[in-house]
Amino acid sequence: ARFLQRAGRSGHRPGEVSKIYFLPTHSLELMEVAAIKNAIEEKVIEHREPMVLCFDVLAQYLCTLAVGEGFYPTETFEEIRCTYCFESITLEEWNEVLAYITTGGPALQAYDEYQKVVIQANGCYAIKSRGIAMRHRLHIGTIVSDAMLKVKTLQGKFLGVIEEWFISKLEPGDSFTLAGRNLELIQIKEMTVMVRPSKAKKSIIPSWMGGRMSLSANLGRHLRQALDKATATTTTQAIELAVLQPLFDLQQSLSHVPKSNELLIELIDTKDGYHLFCYTFEGRMVHEAMASILAYRLSKIQPITFSFAMNDYGFELLSDQPIPITEANAYQLFSLDNLSADIQRSVNSTEMAKRKFRDIAVISGLVFQGYPGEHKKAKHLQSSASLLFKVFQEFNSNSMLLRQAYQEIYDQQLEEARLRDMLQRIANSTIVITRPTQFTPFSFPIKVDSIRESISSEKLEDRVARMTRHLKR
Repeated sequence: ARFLQRAGRSGHRPGEVSKIYFLPTHSLELMEVAAIKNAIEEKVIEHREPMVLCFDVLAQYLCTLAVGEGFYPTETFEEIRCTYCFESITLEEWNEVLAYITTGGPALQAYDEYQKVVIQANGCYAIKSRGIAMRHRLHIGTIVSDAMLKVKTLQGKFLGVIEEWFISKLEPGDSFTLAGRNLELIQIKEMTVMVRPSKAKKSIIPSWMGGRMSLSANLGRHLRQALDKATATTTTQAIELAVLQPLFDLQQSLSHVPKSNELLIELIDTKDGYHLFCYTFEGRMVHEAMASILAYRLSKIQPITFSFAMNDYGFELLSDQPIPITEANAYQLFSLDNLSADIQRSVNSTEMAKRKFRDIAVISGLVFQGYPGEHKKAKHLQSSASLLFKVFQEFNSNSMLLRQAYQEIYDQQLEEARLRDMLQRIANSTIVITRPTQFTPFSFPIKVDSIRESISSEKLEDRVARMTRHLKR
């Protein structure tokens, strides 16, 4: 769908034909071209899952009604239940929203500024304060943007910036790479990431803005089907797959070309350490979550430290000791059992929810962004939202806004539903574990992404060229 939408941006005149050019960054992305063309021919377009029970938007909507002529709860409740987003809302949740806009709820009822809506004698809910009404009108809308966090050492040296959605997943003590350095996360304070040099040989490679545009479930399925066609000798191949045939032949000779009903895992030993490459073709977001879960599950077998790297086709775990995965325990490591609990243990879900809560707090009116020309800085918004997050955790841990923050993290950032679908598919597939003696064509792009972030006196092009020569031997 994204590909077609971008194509539609060209030829904006009557009679013009929309054109789009696909520029692969590595050979395997030609498979993506074949998959996209096949999906377009079959008219398979991804559907967007609508968001449900967005209590922050509902609170804003009710305040908008209250700024006008006001609203009557019974009538408005029936109105919102006619929408897909709130068709499953319960009377208890509705009353919680009403309590939030009138009293601030159990956690904030002592503060007048959160008692926005007044219940009039005739039962109409309305905002009577001119100040509250003006502040609400200034911030009607639901568009919020992600922030970039500054990375500094304890001595105050500025190292660069990093995306909030990536760093919020890490736990204190985790190592990541930035500006060619291995850094250990100490803490995230407001909008600053405090770090110190890490002695760990392995670290997590940051994901940036482009990583969010990962493969959809439909495109991932067509990619796996493209691999079936690539290995079949009886079907007429698309030109992209025909061009890639020498690469598939090399992959098959060194390891294996997985079919759509197979999961390929490659275990490769190099001077850098012990590599595990896993190819699920589910997109970068799913791979990032799965890499964390797999690393956590492996660490329960034996104490072990990993660094991660991933692309849309697979992910890599790198350790300085042998990775304890075998044909005997592979299915258990990719099991659906205790998935939700393992997600919570393997990623910093509380910090992620705290960051998501900032957006929810802005939309629901908990945090005021400032008057025109005097907008609050992101760090001040985060500070206010973090304080409110702690208040809710302590005094109203079952708050609808807290529940929404965690649910959106699982649905949007960790894509738990797709994780479950993927693990169910793997349970019904054949897991193929190979032990190549060198990097394979499938592992090559992932490895290049990981070395891109490491410091070296060699140019990246020279290192890639050297790896390519070794691959062709």
